[in-house]
Amino acid sequence: MTTTRRQFLRRATQGLGFLAAAAALPRWVGNAQAATLNGYAGSRVAVCVLLLGGNDSNNLIVPVETNAYAAYLDARPTVGLKTDQLDLISPSNLPSTPFGMPRTLSKLRAHFQSGRAAFVCNVGPMVLPLTKADYLAGGPAVTENLFSHSDQQDAWASALANPGSSTVTSDIKVTGWGGRAADKLHVLNSSTPPDYPEVTSFGGKPRFCAGVERKPMVVAPDGTLAFRTVNTPPSDFDQLQQSALADVMPVQDGNVLETAYAGVFTTAQGFSSARAAAREAAWAQLPEATRLTIDHYFEPSLPPEDTAKWTLHTQLYQVVRDLVAGAMPVDKGGLGLKRQVFSVGFGSFDTHHDEDVDQPKLFEQLDFALDAFQRSMTLLETQTAVFGSNAPQATLFTMSDFNRTLLENGDSGTDHAWGGHAIVLGNRVAGGAFYGTFPSLDLTGSLDGSTDERGRWIPTLSVEQYGWTIASWLGLNTAAERDYVFPNLTGYLADAVARNFPAQARRAKVGFMLAD
Repeated sequence: MTTTRRQFLRRATQGLGFLAAAAALPRWVGNAQAATLNGYAGSRVAVCVLLLGGNDSNNLIVPVETNAYAAYLDARPTVGLKTDQLDLISPSNLPSTPFGMPRTLSKLRAHFQSGRAAFVCNVGPMVLPLTKADYLAGGPAVTENLFSHSDQQDAWASALANPGSSTVTSDIKVTGWGGRAADKLHVLNSSTPPDYPEVTSFGGKPRFCAGVERKPMVVAPDGTLAFRTVNTPPSDFDQLQQSALADVMPVQDGNVLETAYAGVFTTAQGFSSARAAAREAAWAQLPEATRLTIDHYFEPSLPPEDTAKWTLHTQLYQVVRDLVAGAMPVDKGGLGLKRQVFSVGFGSFDTHHDEDVDQPKLFEQLDFALDAFQRSMTLLETQTAVFGSNAPQATLFTMSDFNRTLLENGDSGTDHAWGGHAIVLGNRVAGGAFYGTFPSLDLTGSLDGSTDERGRWIPTLSVEQYGWTIASWLGLNTAAERDYVFPNLTGYLADAVARNFPAQARRAKVGFMLAD
């Protein structure tokens, strides 16, 4: 059986695999922008870790002051962490209020204590700042489709909490704030051949990575970017696919569809080759001891049977390999990029049952992967012989669908909620502190958005404020850029001022990044 060129094109989506986003590659054109190197001429990288399913951050940081801890255990007698499962932390900006972190996050705790990690408290998708009365009144000021996994993942990824009623243009509505930031940051990379994408997705929410002009490079979690055969050894279909692809790519004078696909595939292959070559060349520039040490950081010490299903550390290892290639100067075989954004993710945080068993395992994986990444970045920052005085800097931050109810359910689990606590990690983080407002655990209080008093916190910081803090660190700095990447933020801030909300609701940035 033969496969014609047109048959191959009709079936092309089956073969695109992790290069599916390449269909928009011809639109990668940079506009005049005002992004700057923001006081740092080297490479800066933001890494988004999406905790899929809705992480219960009420067990991420726990108040251990007597009355608050009693309320915590009263609400969650099964899934609540006992004192022997917690290690104390003292946020530098809340010295008289003790908190605990689960011992399954002992490495993250050490980074917090040493000032490299921070927590952003009670953040979530918001249209406008809300009081409890505002929330109970309902209407367009309330985030759309609360408690829906897909909708709230989209709200975090897009920074649009009201896509149905938003007045932003249709092309903005289908993009994410990571991709829109790339639209504006591209000018900082535009002198680097080839016209390499600013955003690379290893996992998480694809929408986060999509811009209007700039499109992401979508890569397998193991770092592979290529047309891959499905079977080993290759099946007849695999061989036909490769043969048809070889026929299509040289097309210059076919019909419009053929010519367009030929251009797309050729461009995608070019990026794949450039990335592969840069990864190998840049990695080889590092001293052997550095390479081996980073490899060691990402090797779990637990028995293989306990880590066989772990995926996050694999993704973050590939991020390290990519960012080394991006940061390495062109004359040393690298890509010479100044700004990059990465997206990774791992799931199973939808803990409606058996949370007391499942969440500690998830935290153990998270703890190992974040620690390996942070230690690798700290080591890379010492490699002045390779990078000069401008070694790569990285800030890792978490997003999740939503928090979970403070009140546990009848299945040793928790249900969908709203505002939760995010992690920010990196050597440029103003760490050891909490940002935002840690909610009172009063189930009848002003932050509980539940009509049934289950503990669904109304966020006191918006995704836009959280994201703009990171985008500004990358180099965006004008009001026009802010309105492009976060189109609802100006209205949010104006409403906070007009209705005299607390100062944190009136600030565009949260303040967890160190000044340059």
